[in-house]
Amino acid sequence: MRTGLIAAGFLAVMVQQPACKRDSETSTPSGGCADKCGKGTRCDGSMCVVDYSQDICSSGTVEQPDEVPMKAPITNWGECWEDRNQLPKFKPVDDKKIPQFDPNAARRLDMNAGEEQLNEPVLMSQMRDVEYEINKCLSLAACYQGTSLESGGLDFQFRLGGDGKVESITVKAPPGLQVFGIVPCVRRAVADHQFPTFDGPGMSVNYNIQIGTE
Repeated sequence: MRTGLIAAGFLAVMVQQPACKRDSETSTPSGGCADKCGKGTRCDGSMCVVDYSQDICSSGTVEQPDEVPMKAPITNWGECWEDRNQLPKFKPVDDKKIPQFDPNAARRLDMNAGEEQLNEPVLMSQMRDVEYEINKCLSLAACYQGTSLESGGLDFQFRLGGDGKVESITVKAPPGLQVFGIVPCVRRAVADHQFPTFDGPGMSVNYNIQIGTE
């Protein structure tokens, strides 16, 4: 099983430390800024400038993002754990009230909202939780089918609001993964999940699960 994530609206920022340059020739502090320049700088006339003769990078640290807890990957996708003889009559999940995702739909902008977005580690952790609910849909379908589900991919596109709620979602699946209400059940599983809130515009998220393939 493979999963993939693309979240539109991410602001990718690469933070790069400047290279540490050492120069044996430095100016002695003098003039109007003598004794006023801080660590890593020197006085040049009346201005404090960077002094590359000082190892100003040696003590610098790059702040790493906090590790996001995540459940273990699912290794038994679509396995039936129910007694097939005890299953009630099949009834598909009702997903009619969940809007389909439309990339061209008009979006309401909150001029007072910030620029915050959920980052990829947070989204991946949240989607791992959702995967467990999705697997319930697959497992139940396998029980009703009486045989293992076919291999294939589930492709998701959904709109996530700043309140952490899924506003719309589309799920595409091959015929072998459309049996016994898999698609509406999966749509409901994603739509019912409460994501973390964020102070920023809505996000369009693409997600993919490959089932039964290496």
